[in-house]
Amino acid sequence: MSRVCPQCGSDKIRSGTLHAHDGVRHLLLHTPLRCRDCKHRFWVFNPFKPLLLLLGVGVLIGATAWLALDQQAIPPTGHIPESLPHSLAAQGDADAQLQLGMRYAEGDGVVQNDKEAAKWFALAAKQGLAEAEYQYGLALLRGRGVVQDYKAAFSWIEKPAKRGYAKAQYSLGELYRYGTGTAIDKARAYLWFNLAAAQGVDAAAKARDSLVWQLKPEQIAAMQEEAHRMSHSTSAPAAPTATPAPATP
Repeated sequence: MSRVCPQCGSDKIRSGTLHAHDGVRHLLLHTPLRCRDCKHRFWVFNPFKPLLLLLGVGVLIGATAWLALDQQAIPPTGHIPESLPHSLAAQGDADAQLQLGMRYAEGDGVVQNDKEAAKWFALAAKQGLAEAEYQYGLALLRGRGVVQDYKAAFSWIEKPAKRGYAKAQYSLGELYRYGTGTAIDKARAYLWFNLAAAQGVDAAAKARDSLVWQLKPEQIAAMQEEAHRMSHSTSAPAAPTATPAPATP
């Protein structure tokens, strides 16, 4: 059917443009037109728009229903891996205690709880697990889940650092550098930064280099020599005791 202008009756019609103030009914059901002669703008019903609208709503409903069914189809196995660390941790397994502590600290699969995290870190740390000692030391240092205690934090972080744990070595260097839980000792800070840097901790390398101008050459030389000695004593496995050969008659 030919379209004519309701204002002047002209059949010289062109498509109009949409405007922000056009009503929702017009936008969803009609098409704007404009008369080339009198410039009158008017609307005509567009039968395709309701069909497209219904199609879009149907697709949206279908997608929502599919996602809901898909979620229901997933077996509720999420509690299995969460209960496993609890069970093993309660039995005294240090690795499970550390894992459980990390979950509580990060809110991974459980409600985030600093106090619970510190509790499990402490239990695993008392069994000599390096990462647990380090994490418990950080909890004490920051007062997260436990009463803040700089001296105790220093003691716990020092344990894995002396056994070659790079993250703890870097943190111990920071404690010496700023006198947290111990007296300020830039030379010892340099030592621990140097040890951590040798294991690839970039931040430790930068911290070590920033201390060079604050130390005397003989201090640097002494700390480098001690770092060399310590790195060999912590990285090299203990040699088995050799059985002495029987004396030759």
